[in-house]
This record gives sequence, structure tokens and C-alpha cells, in this order.
Amino acid sequence: MTGPSSASPESAGSRRLRASVFFAVYAEIAFLVFLGVFLWRHADPKGGGMEMVGLSAAFMLIFLPLTLPAWILAKQGRFLVTAAFIAAFAAILYFLLWLELLDELGIAQAPWS
Repeated sequence: MTGPSSASPESAGSRRLRASVFFAVYAEIAFLVFLGVFLWRHADPKGGGMEMVGLSAAFMLIFLPLTLPAWILAKQGRFLVTAAFIAAFAAILYFLLWLELLDELGIAQAPWS
């Protein structure tokens, strides 16, 4: 039998976890947009445009292997704990990349420099 009565309802905890993963993923996507605008505005006009490599690195090395799978898992409602860990790890990597890009642009020194 298919219908609303045969569908198993999600628990409140998994709905919250799913919403949290979606929030983290959408915040990471907003950070990518912010990062693109930030790098575009702080690029050296007489330089070779190598500042934009930071955005492509963030997209290829963090978004595609971590953020996108977390979004897919949350969208399907499967492995939500794994999706939450993946999204949290991606957020940490985005923060570390942010610190490194600030150091490379000479705006602020990274803690490990």
C-alpha cells in the first residue's frame, strides 16, 4: 500500500539534523560566492590573475568532494550524521583556506606563518 499512511514519518531529531546540514551547505555556498567577489575586488590589476586560483581550489578541493555530497545525502535524507560530519569538515577547510588566502594577499598573517 502506498500513501501517506504507509510512509514512515521522520523523527524531529532527523528533521533538525537535516535542516542543520542544509544550513551548513548553503552557508558554504554563500561563502564561495563571497570568496569570488572578495578575490575579484582584491586582485592585482597588473597581475596575472592568480588570485582567482583560490576560488577554483575551493571549488575543486572542497566543494565538489565534500559540500556537494553532503547536500546530496541531506537531500535524500540518508546518512545524515555522515553528511553533518562532512559538512563540518568542509566548513573547517573553508576557514583554513580563508586564513591562507588572507595571508597570500597580504591582508592578515595566518597563524601558522
